[in-house]
Amino acid sequence: MAFGKSLNSFIWNFIKPYKLGFLIIFFSSFVWALETIVWPYLFQIVIDILASFNDKRELAWQNLEKPIFWGLLLWIGIDLGYRIQGFLLASLLPKVEANIRLAMFDHIQHHSPKYFNDRFAGGLANKISDMTFHISSILQLNLTTLIPGCGALILSIILFGNINLFFSSLLAIWLFLYLLTCTLFTKKCTRYENIYSEARTLLLGKIVDSLTNNFAVNLFHRFSYEKKFITPYQVDEKQKNKAAKQYVEVMRLTLSLLTIIMGGIGINGFMLYYWLHDLITTGEVVQIFSTTLNLVLILNFINNCLPLVFQSVGIAKQALSVMHDPKDVVDLNEALPLSVTTGEIIFDKVSFQYEKNRIFQNKDVRIRGGEKVGLVGYSGAGKSTFIGLILRLYSLEKGRILIDKQDLSKITLESLRRQIALIPQEPILFHRSLKENILYGRPSASDEEVIKAAELAHCDKFIRKFPDGYNTLVGERGSKLSGGERQRIAIARAILANAPILILDEATSALDSVTERYIQDSLKKLMKNRTSIVVAHRLATLSQMDRILVFEKGKIVEEGSHTALLAMNGHYAKLWDMQAGGLLPEIPQRVKSINPPSIEKLVEKHGP
Repeated sequence: MAFGKSLNSFIWNFIKPYKLGFLIIFFSSFVWALETIVWPYLFQIVIDILASFNDKRELAWQNLEKPIFWGLLLWIGIDLGYRIQGFLLASLLPKVEANIRLAMFDHIQHHSPKYFNDRFAGGLANKISDMTFHISSILQLNLTTLIPGCGALILSIILFGNINLFFSSLLAIWLFLYLLTCTLFTKKCTRYENIYSEARTLLLGKIVDSLTNNFAVNLFHRFSYEKKFITPYQVDEKQKNKAAKQYVEVMRLTLSLLTIIMGGIGINGFMLYYWLHDLITTGEVVQIFSTTLNLVLILNFINNCLPLVFQSVGIAKQALSVMHDPKDVVDLNEALPLSVTTGEIIFDKVSFQYEKNRIFQNKDVRIRGGEKVGLVGYSGAGKSTFIGLILRLYSLEKGRILIDKQDLSKITLESLRRQIALIPQEPILFHRSLKENILYGRPSASDEEVIKAAELAHCDKFIRKFPDGYNTLVGERGSKLSGGERQRIAIARAILANAPILILDEATSALDSVTERYIQDSLKKLMKNRTSIVVAHRLATLSQMDRILVFEKGKIVEEGSHTALLAMNGHYAKLWDMQAGGLLPEIPQRVKSINPPSIEKLVEKHGP
């Protein structure tokens, strides 16, 4: 969906489906103008009739019939207009809000993980909320205050012209100066509100980030530290909020002075002068005075409404910026769905850098269909990037990646992700039920398939221990579960996905040794007849791989089976000896200080 660059075009996209309803609201909004301006006109007619029949009051009724009839009709029409407007607003605004919220959510969700790594999730959620609330506010304030207010001003000029062109001209000059003043203040008011909105979004993002990591705050008892950390952002938000509000008050003061001079002194002063010189009737005095008083009230409403409109426009424009953030990974217009037969993966002269750090340069890799491949290397060696590029989480700088001879840049992201099941090292669960979290792998799966996947992942037993079983809510990010339990739910989700390509990124790192043994058996069955890529720091888990790729600084320095790599007595053999069945050390420099053992000693110590 094209949202347009301006806020007006963005809003129009969402009111266009309901344009007839909003058109009715637009015309019904003028009942306020009729109520505030036409009533004084009717009072003028009635008062002049009463004054002219002061000596023969019994004859006044014949002349009062029409004004009273039209007054009653006006009363009914005004009330009906308000009710139509109210019911339509109550019906249409929630629809517009829901559509905006869903459209923004869907648009933001389609960004790559890199986009979310650089932004606060709380800040993005706040912008969705801001846009929804403030566009609704803009529509409501315009339709219920600004538009009918302007209609009342125009109608007043016309009715004053029927009394005397001088009063009509004086009123037109007053309203022109009023609107000119508003226009002159508008740009700066909006800019102040934009600045304030950005500071507010940043502050809320910091607050949400702190609340999300509340466990760490409690663990280190850093409550005072967090308050101190948030304070500068709060001070900045407060100062910008104050600056925006003070500028609005300057505008209000200017408009109030203009109203007093032009309305209170100018029009009413000339009204008394004209009446004293018998240039206008007593009824016309009542009309001018009542209309001027109503206009002051209307302008006060507009005066109070404008800052809210400026604020809403400023915040909405700032929120609209997320809709213009460029997407770094998108489908081509002619993209086709991926069709996987064997699951062969080829890196063809792939070059990639992340944040100006070169990771891969002209990399060539071939993983045969159905092959089980392990990835080994220190943290930062390029293993996660290798996986991310297969999943197309990032765009390549040069080269191409093929799955069954299909260029990933030319296939749809949805079809690619459906053909790959990933079990990450740190699974993040939704604050939903256990069943819903497992079903995320394949939402169309039956209850029996969910339970079967849970049994294979060895999580069915602990799930059934909860009072609500599979309907148990797991808490934010799965906080109610242990690390191993979360990992097993992620494994069950991947089993249910039943994809032809499987990626395990330290999938058993959070499991105890007993559970890991059971899980390894399940994963072995899961990897059968699938192209499988396994990342592991515990090298013993890779011993059954068909091939192991050894990464160092973005390069594959060795490859082969576990036995063949040990026989090479190279980098992998050093890592194996250092680990002795445990995890890889974090500092690669330590490798240099260790003399590699002979292959005979390795076989003697660890077996062939």
